[in-house]
Amino acid sequence: MWDNPDSLNRLSRLILVATLLFAAWIIGRAALEKVYPFRHIELIGAEHGETRAAADKLIRSLKGGFFSMDLQQLHADLEALPWVRHAQVRRLWPGRMAIELHEHRAAAAWNDRATLNTHGEVFPVQPWTGLPRIYAPDGMEREVARRYGEFAELVAPMDVRIEQLVVSARLSWRIRLGGGISIELGRDKLDERLARFARFYPQAVAAVGPIQRVDMRYPNGFAGEPQHTRQPRVETRQAKPV
Repeated sequence: MWDNPDSLNRLSRLILVATLLFAAWIIGRAALEKVYPFRHIELIGAEHGETRAAADKLIRSLKGGFFSMDLQQLHADLEALPWVRHAQVRRLWPGRMAIELHEHRAAAAWNDRATLNTHGEVFPVQPWTGLPRIYAPDGMEREVARRYGEFAELVAPMDVRIEQLVVSARLSWRIRLGGGISIELGRDKLDERLARFARFYPQAVAAVGPIQRVDMRYPNGFAGEPQHTRQPRVETRQAKPV
């Protein structure tokens, strides 16, 4: 080919055409970026003030136009914000961008160092006063969130809320209700035991008065410790917890 003038001429023309097309593309793209910048950016779903402030800061720092802006990096930066669970970033012709944020919905404080959302995921927001407290081994987030929802439904007829849920290293469960009632559930038949508590607790209170601690680890009843006393009253046919 190198000793064929016709072939060399064709190759030279191809290279020239490719160079001209590339230059035209670069110039055209630069012109389009000036003609089609992002003229309107819509942000929805930022419910918390700190999320709105951080998202606004990211938006103000954006560089480029409709075709050149790095939306993948913007997406990653948005999802790195503490309250943001998912983010969607879309180009909308002509010259518009839509940003939709889906924030975490807090369910409880997780080990006093982070917050658990309603999907059983921990996110790095410092928990605040008023959130239910959960203390459990790391790795149990989803199971604890599921159990917490089940427990809340079981005690709902009592018109109380769960203030604290503790899972020990031996996987023994304990909850504390509003009013300071502590309930030992043990490791097995958790829903069954809590349902039995909700069913019979009003009768126990009617018989002995307010109770501060209940042990449900009995097959046919429970042990209850009335308030202002250290002597427990046992309502069961078997004395040994299971």
